[in-house]
Parts: sequence; C-alpha cells; structure tokens
Amino acid sequence: MEFRERLNKTILKFAEQGLNAALYYENPDPKNYLSFCPTSAISGEGLPDLMTYLCHMGQNMFRNKLREKDEFECTVLEVKVIEGHGTTIDVVLVNGLLSVGDTIILAGFNGPIITNIRALLTPQPLKEMRVKGEYVHHNQIKGAMGIKISAPQLEHAIAGSELHIAHSEEEIEEAKEKIEGDLVDIMNKYVDKTDQGVCVQASTLGSLEALLEFLKTMKIPVTSINIGPIHKKDVLKALKSLTGHGH
Repeated sequence: MEFRERLNKTILKFAEQGLNAALYYENPDPKNYLSFCPTSAISGEGLPDLMTYLCHMGQNMFRNKLREKDEFECTVLEVKVIEGHGTTIDVVLVNGLLSVGDTIILAGFNGPIITNIRALLTPQPLKEMRVKGEYVHHNQIKGAMGIKISAPQLEHAIAGSELHIAHSEEEIEEAKEKIEGDLVDIMNKYVDKTDQGVCVQASTLGSLEALLEFLKTMKIPVTSINIGPIHKKDVLKALKSLTGHGH
C-alpha cells in the first residue's frame, strides 16, 4: 500500500508537468509513457531490472539514436592467472575498439606496462566471466563489453587502473606520462614526507584511494603506499616505519 501511494504521488507530479508515466511492467505505450523502474538504494532491489530495461531500450527502441564517443575508455577490473592463457586481465571496454595485436599501456607495480594483446576472450553465451570454462576468441571487440585480455608482462598489472591504447610511439609516451602522473599525484596528495605514519596496501587502485582519503580525513599520516598482495618485505617495511629500526 505504501509503495502504491508513493507511486501514485510520483505519477501525479509528472502529470502536472505534462508527462505520462507508468511502471515499466505496466506501461501501456512506451512511446508515449515514461517508464518507472523502482529501485532500493538500501537493498539493491530493482537494479537488475533497471539494467535489463536500459539494455532492452538501447537494443530496440533507441538503437538508431545511440551515439558513440570518439575517445577510448577502458578500465582494468581484475588480474588473474588462467590455465592455458597465463596472467590475464579482466577489463570493461566502455567505448572504443580493441584488436588482437594492439599495443596497450596500463599501470603496473613497477611502472607503466607496455604490451601487445595476444588474445581477446569473452565467456560462452549466458556464462559469466568469472566462471571457469572455454572462452570465445575474437579478433576485434567494440565497446561496451566485458573482456578478458591475454598478453605478455601482465604479472604486475594494477587492478582498478585505466587501460590505454596506442598506435604510435608518441601515443605510447603520452600514456606512460599520464599513468606516471596519476601515481605521482596520489603520492603527493596522501604520503607524508617525514617518514612517519602508517603503511597502506590495497588490492586495487580504487580501494587504495578510498582508504587514503579516509585516513586523510582522520588525520592519520601515511608513510608509504602499495597495491597488490602483501609479502614479507611489506611487513618488514611497515615494522621498520613503526619502530624506527628493522627489529
């Protein structure tokens, strides 16, 4: 009853603006009625319906009206070792084109990684990227898509970083400078130069920035940062920072 009451009030507000509206599963005429897709920010309920409905509209009603951006957009989500493919990265290609053999540049623990795409993989139809199984090989993939990329030298790739594509030496240098600049900006913004503070390590670039922002708010100084799995040397470094010596 509360849901229907809120829905009717919302429909009335839209009607006052001269707009017809209805629940997406009760919409009598999608061309003349706006579709409401109820969601909950607390439980997440309704979000799958919203995403499904948006995909449906993009593939049907508004297919001819969709526009593509000129700029390339791609983000690294995960770094995983896959049997038969070695170290791979799962990426979301938001916009643009990726082809086998393309030169890609992404952030790594030891600096920018420059490599060439060996394989572009997607899961079998109706399967998820995370589910182990046979992958479909592609020569080219256009965004927006979730893709697994196989390439050399991905062992130290940073999850959460931006992936760049380059077609010339100049573009490679530009991408390297941007990646190095992003990491330097983080260092300058959050790391204390007095060697006093905590050592911060996270699994992805995004979670690292979120944690650093929290520590900054709490006025807790940071002496060093890192991304990736924790090793013995990281623990020893943190101990040295805490005690002032290596014991």
